Amino acid sequence: MKKYLLLLISIGATIAATGQNFESFGQDNPTKTSNKSTVPQQLPIDVRSWQIDEHLGIADTCDVDTVITSFQDNTPPYKYSIANSWTGNLGSPLQSKIFFDRTQKTRFLFSNPYDVYAVNVEDVKFFNTKTPYANLTYRTSLPSFQDEDYFRALYTMNFNKYLNFGGLFNFILGRGRYKYQVSRALNGGFWGSYSGKRYEFNMAVMFNDFRNQENGGIKDVNALNRSSQYKYLATNFSDAVKAISTYKSAVFYFNHKYSLGFEKERKLKTDSTVYDFVPVTSFIHTVKYENAKKRYTEAAKNDFYANTYHSPQSTLDSIRYQNLRNTFALTLEEKFNTLLKFGLAAFVEHELIRNTDYSTNIKFLDEYEQNIYLGGQLSKNGGEFIKYNFKGQLTFAGRRIGDFSLQGNINTKFKVLTDTIGIKASGEVNSVSPEFFVNNYFSNHFEWANDFAKTSDVRIHSQLTSKKTGIALGFNLANIRNCIYFDHNALPAQFSDNLQVMAFDLQANLRLWKIHLDNKASYQMTSNREILPLPDLALYSNLYFKTKLFDVLTTQIGVSCRFHTEYYGNAYMPATGQFYLQNNTLLGNYPDLNVYANFHLKRIRFYFQYAHLNMYLFGGKGYQLMPGYTINPATFQMGLSWAFYN
Repeated sequence: MKKYLLLLISIGATIAATGQNFESFGQDNPTKTSNKSTVPQQLPIDVRSWQIDEHLGIADTCDVDTVITSFQDNTPPYKYSIANSWTGNLGSPLQSKIFFDRTQKTRFLFSNPYDVYAVNVEDVKFFNTKTPYANLTYRTSLPSFQDEDYFRALYTMNFNKYLNFGGLFNFILGRGRYKYQVSRALNGGFWGSYSGKRYEFNMAVMFNDFRNQENGGIKDVNALNRSSQYKYLATNFSDAVKAISTYKSAVFYFNHKYSLGFEKERKLKTDSTVYDFVPVTSFIHTVKYENAKKRYTEAAKNDFYANTYHSPQSTLDSIRYQNLRNTFALTLEEKFNTLLKFGLAAFVEHELIRNTDYSTNIKFLDEYEQNIYLGGQLSKNGGEFIKYNFKGQLTFAGRRIGDFSLQGNINTKFKVLTDTIGIKASGEVNSVSPEFFVNNYFSNHFEWANDFAKTSDVRIHSQLTSKKTGIALGFNLANIRNCIYFDHNALPAQFSDNLQVMAFDLQANLRLWKIHLDNKASYQMTSNREILPLPDLALYSNLYFKTKLFDVLTTQIGVSCRFHTEYYGNAYMPATGQFYLQNNTLLGNYPDLNVYANFHLKRIRFYFQYAHLNMYLFGGKGYQLMPGYTINPATFQMGLSWAFYN
C-alpha cells in the first residue's frame, strides 16, 4: 500500500502548497488565463507543439495535453477507440471494433496489434517553449499484486529560440487479473527540432518494447461469478507452456530543408523596421529507418494448437522487418505564392526492405525488396476560411510497381448567427500489393504461401461540427476489393469481390447548468458480416457534475458507460498476434460502467475511479471482450498528472 499512500500524500501536499494561488492553465482551452484580479499572474507560459508529415516534414499544430475533463479515460485503449477487442489487460494487443478507427502505422503485419501503444513518427510531438516543460503521469489500481501501473514522463526545452530537444518515456506493467496474463510495455525516445530562417530540421529516435504473457483465454467463461476466485480459473495455456509474445521496434527519422528566398520589409507601430524572410523554394531530404522484430515462444507442447507442430518440444518463432527510406523533394512555398495562395511539392523516394523469417530453426527466409516512388503535393495551410492538402504517389519501379495512392482533405468554417460551423472532408484511393508476410510465412504452428492480388481501397470521410452546441456529425464510407482478412482457421485469406462499410458518427457534449452529458456513438453497416463482422452500434456516454470548489479546485464527479450491440466479434490467436473470424461466441449487449471523481488543481490533475462496478449486478456473466477474454473484474483505480514549467 506504500505507493497508494505516496500518491495520496503527493496530491495532498500539492493542494496545501498551492491552495492559495491558482491560474486556469490546464482548462480545455489552455491558451486562456483567468481575468480575475484576485488571481496572481505567473510568468507567461508559451508552449507551442506540432506534428509533421513524415515525407516532407510539413508541420501541423497540435494541442499540449492539458485537458482535464475525463482525465480518468485518458489511457491508450480508451483514446484509441470507444470499443475494442483485446485481452483486457493494459499493454496487450488490441484491435478496434470500429472499422474506421483501425490504424496501420507500419507495413509490418505483426506490428498492427500494438498500434495503440507504439510510438512512431506520426505520434511525435515537437515543441518550442520559452521555459522548460515537463509532465509526469502515474496511474495504478488495486489489488496491488494484480494491479496495472502506467508511468509517463515527458521533458522538453529550448536551447535558444530556434533549437529544441526533448524526450518521452512510457512504462506499463499489467500484472493481470487472471493467470499467466502479465503484460509489459516500454517505449519512448527523444526528438529535436531547429527552426531557423533558411534551414530547418526535425529529428526523432524512438523505440518500442512489448512483452505479453499468453494464457490462451479462460477455458470456461461460465465459471465466472461474484466471488474473487477468478484469479484461479483455468486457462487454455498451463504454467508449463510459458507462452510469451514480444514485439520490439526502433525508428530513426531525420527531415531537413534549406530554403531560398528574400527579405521583406515590415513596419512596426513604433515606426521601426524589421525584415522578414520569405521562402520561395525549398530543398528537402528525409531519411527514415525502421527495425522491427516479433517473437513467440513456448517452453513445452500445448494442446491448444492440436497437431499444428513442426517441433513438439518447444516453440521459438522469430520474424524481422527492416525498412530504409530516402525522400528528396522540391517545393514552391505557400508564403511566397501570394497570388495563387497554395504550396506545391514534388518528391522521389527510394525504399529498401528486408524481410526475415527464422522460426524454430525449421527454415530460414531472407528476402530484400526495393521500390522507387514518385509523388506530388498541393496544399494550403494558411488562412482562416479554407485549408486543403492533396497528395499522390506512384510506384514506378520495384516489386510494388503499379501501386498508387491518392489522398486529399479540405477544411473550412463559417459563421451561422452566433455559432461557428466547421466542415471537414477527406478521401483516399489506394491500390497496394500485399505485404510480404501476408503471402509468405512459416512458424511452429502456422505456415502459408499465398499469391494474393492487389487490394483496392477507396474511402470517403466527412464531418460537420458546431462549436456552440458541441455537436459533431460524421460520415464514413469504404469500398474494398480483394480485402485480406484472417479466416476461421486464423489463416490469411482474400475476398475477391467488393466489400462495403458505411458508418455514421455522432459526438454530442450537452450541458444543463453544471450537469454534463458527453456522448460518442458510431453506427456501422457492413455488406458482408461473414468476412468483416462489426457491431451495429457502439456507444460511450459520460454523465457528470462539474463545478469549482472553494473557487480553486475544479471537480468532476460522474459515471461513464461503454456499450456495443451483440455480434460475432473476432477471436485472438496468440501464436501470430492476429485477430481472426469466429462464429461460436456472441459478444456485446453488456454495459461497462465506471464511477469516478476527477480533479484539477493548478498544474496537477488527479482522479479516483471504481471501474466495471456493474460486474456484481449481472453476476459476473456476459462481459467478454473476445472469446475467452473478459473485461477486468471490478477494481479501484487512481492516477495523477503533474506539469512543470520552469
